[in-house]
Amino acid sequence: MLDTIHAWDRPITIKLNGNATVIGTPAQARNVLLMDWPAERGDKHKIASDICLAAMEGAAPEPAWLAFMEAAIEAGIFVE
Repeated sequence: MLDTIHAWDRPITIKLNGNATVIGTPAQARNVLLMDWPAERGDKHKIASDICLAAMEGAAPEPAWLAFMEAAIEAGIFVE
């Protein structure tokens, strides 16, 4: 599957519905952003969604990692 080509070197762990969830690809991140986001959808959320989509379409995955990380920190769901 194409998604494995775009897997991040360092997965991001977030807390969803009280459970630790490991996000390892832009596609997984975008799914969370669109379907399961537990916080307000502000600018960082929109930017992360757009950049994750770009990575799914072939752009470099690193900017999507950073954008999703920033959105998760802003939402208070990032697990260190």
